[in-house]
Amino acid sequence: MNRRQDPTHLEARHTIAVVSRRTGISQLLLRAWERRYGAVAPGRTGTGRRLYSDADIQRLQLLSRLTDHGHRIGDIATLPVAELETLAGEIVELSPRPLPLPAVTQLDELLGAALQAVADLDPTRLEGLLARASVVLSRPILRRELLQPLLVEIGERWHDGTLRIAHEHMATAVVKAFLANLTQGRAAATGAPGLVITTPAGQHHELGALMAASLALEAGWRVLYLGSDLPAEEIAMAVQKSEARAILLSLVYPGDDPAVMEQLRALRRFVGDGLPILVGGQAAQSYLTTLVGINARLLDNLDDLDRELSLLR
Repeated sequence: MNRRQDPTHLEARHTIAVVSRRTGISQLLLRAWERRYGAVAPGRTGTGRRLYSDADIQRLQLLSRLTDHGHRIGDIATLPVAELETLAGEIVELSPRPLPLPAVTQLDELLGAALQAVADLDPTRLEGLLARASVVLSRPILRRELLQPLLVEIGERWHDGTLRIAHEHMATAVVKAFLANLTQGRAAATGAPGLVITTPAGQHHELGALMAASLALEAGWRVLYLGSDLPAEEIAMAVQKSEARAILLSLVYPGDDPAVMEQLRALRRFVGDGLPILVGGQAAQSYLTTLVGINARLLDNLDDLDRELSLLR
């Protein structure tokens, strides 16, 4: 029987550990690909444990190969398998390849060790791990494959009670200092466009905003970073004083909050219709109706932000 006609090909029966070994994708990165990009939709056991089919593994193997050859996961994650196979068939193995990514096991170890340092409330160990990562990883990979999955995992563990507020605050302080050091000395060029980055009132989680600020600084923007939990009128004042070309908001928790919806609508009234408002973060989708109503641009990931910033320049 042809494998594609075999019903077991679609049966969800492989654990995430098995899939990680067979695809070379770390478990943390695999979960990030699922949540952020919808790369696969695994089945679930009665206790919520992920189970994957042979078809899922085939798809993930193709995605892994394509990202190794320079494709962005955000661009290809939801393509049909036939298109992924076509793209993979265009890869010329003898042509010069990009510098190899660090070994998956290395990334997996860094992620796991960083999460353990957060769980142990050990800022010194977390600082050391991030410093090591900055040596072995390029900055785009550092943000996309280490910091972003780390922050997502910290957020999820905070939501389910595995980590407490103190853990998140410690991680925020360390990552904030790390990113500041990473971008130290990167003064914006004369005439660079201004970007105000913050979270609206009622949104206290700023790690995503910090990541965005780091990327925008490296992209040549003049960044005014205002931290978290800022009322709409204060954001609007900062935009006016700094003559910013755009606003970037991070929405992480809570989702679907009427007070946050009103803050978003008020911000649009204060800044007028012409100023771009970019919005990202784990809770952004839950405010989709409001964001559409104020003509905000929804960002699914850092790659989307990179593209938007390029277009706005």
